[in-house]
Formats: sequence, C-alpha cells, structure tokens
Amino acid sequence: MRALLPYLLALGLSAVLLLGGAINDGWWDFASLIWMAIVVAMLDHILPEHGPAPDGAAARGLTVGLALVHFPLLAAAVWALAQGGPVVNWIAYFCAAGLFFGQIMNSCAHELIHAGDRFRRGLGRWIYVTLLFGHQTTAHPGIHHVHVATPEDTNTARYNESWWMFCFRAWHYSFWKGLALEKRRLRAKGLPGWHWSNPYHVYIGGGWLAMGSVVWAFGWTALAAYVALCLLAQSQLLVTDYVLHYGMRRQKIGDRYEPVGPQHSWNAPHVVTNLLTLHAPRHSDHHAHPARGFEELRIGEDVPRLPYSLPVMVTFALWPWWWRRMMNPRVDALALGSNDQTKHRQGVEGEETLCA
Repeated sequence: MRALLPYLLALGLSAVLLLGGAINDGWWDFASLIWMAIVVAMLDHILPEHGPAPDGAAARGLTVGLALVHFPLLAAAVWALAQGGPVVNWIAYFCAAGLFFGQIMNSCAHELIHAGDRFRRGLGRWIYVTLLFGHQTTAHPGIHHVHVATPEDTNTARYNESWWMFCFRAWHYSFWKGLALEKRRLRAKGLPGWHWSNPYHVYIGGGWLAMGSVVWAFGWTALAAYVALCLLAQSQLLVTDYVLHYGMRRQKIGDRYEPVGPQHSWNAPHVVTNLLTLHAPRHSDHHAHPARGFEELRIGEDVPRLPYSLPVMVTFALWPWWWRRMMNPRVDALALGSNDQTKHRQGVEGEETLCA
C-alpha cells in the first residue's frame, strides 16, 4: 500500500481538481490546467526519478479503479462544458479536461487493453469507445506493436514529419489498418469480414451510443462539447506516440526488420509524469515486454532518453521548427551509433566465418 500512495495522490489530485472545475466556477476552472500543464512539469525536474513499485494486485486494482472513475468524470466534464461561461475559463477547463482524458485516461486504457483477462481489456476498450477512439483497441497491439519503427506503422512519426501532418495520418490509417486486420482475422476463421463478432461494430456503434446518450442527457450543445473534447483527447494520445517514437527506424535485414530493441523508443524517467501516465514514458521496456504491467517497467541505462519530461516535449512537438532543432540531432546521433554497431557486428561475423 505504501508504494501505491504516490500514484493515488497524483491521480487522485488530478481527478479531484477536474471534478472541482466541473462543479465550481472561478479559479477552479484553472486549477486542473495549472496542475497538469505547469506544476507537474516543474516537479518532474525537481523530484528524484525512481521510487518503489506497487505489487501486481495493487497495480491491477489501481487501473480498474481509475477506469471506473473515467465514465462519471467524463460525463461531469461534458456537462460542465455544455454550461458555457466566461470564454477564458471555458478554454482553460476544456484544455484541462483534454489533458486528463488524453494523457491520464489514455494511459489507463492502454494499460488495460494489454491485460491478460477479458474484464480489464473490456474496461480499456470502453474507455477508448467513449473517447470515440475505439479502434485503438485493435490498432495499438495489432499494428503499432507489430510494426513499430517501420514504414508500416501508422503511429511511428517519420523523420522531419511535423506533428500536424502526423496527427491526421496516424488517426486515419490506424482506423483503416485496424479494420483490415480484424477482417483478415475473421476470414482466416472462414467468417465474413463484417461478421457480428468484428469489434468494429462495438467501436463504431458504441461511439454513436455515447453521442446519443450525451444528447439525451444534456442536449445538443453538450454533444458539440463532447465531440470537441474527444478530439482534443485523441490528439493528446497521438502526440504522445509522436514524441515517443519520432524518427525511430528498425533496420531491414533481408526481407524482414530487425527485432524491436530498446533503441526504437524514446524514454523519460521523470517521476510525476510517470505516476500520472502509469509509466508510459518507460517506453522501450513496454515494447520489449508488452504483457508486463506498468509496475514492472524499468528504464535501462542504454535507452534513448528525451531531453525533458514528457509534458515539456509534447509542448515542443506543437512547434515543428523548435522540435526539429531539438530532436533531429539526437535522432541522427542515435542512427549513427546504430549503424556503427551494425557494421561492427557484420565485421565480427565475417571474421568468424573466415576463421571457421
């Protein structure tokens, strides 16, 4: 329980501040945004990096509890946005809600869709469905994890690709590639591609059901706020993928790509962001061991590291000139080191062949 306390404090404060902004007016509308956009970034660069991890049972309980909080909190945020108010206050609360659902709840759903049991995977799927992004449940493990750091992956940002171009490409192609994957799986079983068991029925139908429920409960103004909030949350999810894989490429060996290694993801050790995102920035270890719970993920000494914490890097990503100036030299250096290692490995293999 002691190891779980920092997660409960960080996540609990984030949820309470967002709920407070929904219920109260005035400075409450700014509190959640100030916490997530400013205070967290400052604490990331002050507090020590590592702490004890909770055990597996506590970690699973945390993700399930956070998932159950998602649904009423999303309804409260949509209701609050539909009420209107001073423009500056509304924008502040809208941005705070987008950060909360796009960073914190996305991380929770991401953890759950990798879980080993159907109940937790179902919770993760419905978080994404209510964010109108249900296809992530298929596209993330089935496309991204299989093809990461290759041109076949929709969610690996290309070298020099701006965030703005990446966002449209990743959303568009992940939807259709995920659908094609589900159809192939069904046809391999001798079933039609649009068989009732295709989860895209849930992704699309569940999204329409969520939108209809919003109109029924809160009205048409709430629907506009809900769709806008979901788009902002989706952009937060995608900008995280952009930052954590920018410019990464696996080398092709014959007709196949090299195995996924620690050099194919960017990482960030900063403690508060890791608490809020359930160690999503420990990304190399996640791709090496996708079945591991967040509590087991580690950052090795040899992994590529971002120069600043994830919230800061996400902000830089919105400004392509700054982003390229900061990250392109790091990608170049990483690629040069990888090429040198490949040449060395090939040379050693050649020497072994001659000796044999």
